[in-house]
Amino acid sequence: MNAVMMPTEVEHRQGVLVLRRVFHAPRELVFDAWTKPEHFRQWFGPAGGSVPHCRIDLRVGGELHFAVAEAGGQTVWCKGIYQEITPPERLVWLDYFSDEAGNITEREGFARETRIEVTFEQHAFDSTLVTVRHEPLEIDHGEIQGWKDGFDRLEALVESLK
Repeated sequence: MNAVMMPTEVEHRQGVLVLRRVFHAPRELVFDAWTKPEHFRQWFGPAGGSVPHCRIDLRVGGELHFAVAEAGGQTVWCKGIYQEITPPERLVWLDYFSDEAGNITEREGFARETRIEVTFEQHAFDSTLVTVRHEPLEIDHGEIQGWKDGFDRLEALVESLK
């Protein structure tokens, strides 16, 4: 039985992007979708894109290194460095653009470093409220739609994994 897809609530002001979405799955399963490369690759990024590379070293100081191949043909490499990990409640990482080898790079018009905080709260019977706080994000370069698209695919993924 397919659950009704919930909308993603979005707030973007004063350089802070906050997204909230209820997923019809236990929070341990939703947390795993964020922390296991085989799952992360299936949902992250904008519609029409893919994640051809994803490596996750899930420990404080460990790295999240991935590539997003966008529908238009451009591939964007990113690197995160985990600051906090509290399974299955919270993830915090500093996020950067990188090259294929994982070296931090800069991209004109974008902040050199952003902070991404994700919380996973038990919402209702077997549902999870995910809140993402992404900052600083003064200008939306497509991040809002990318997160929303990814959340749609995340909903489908956790539904298939139940």
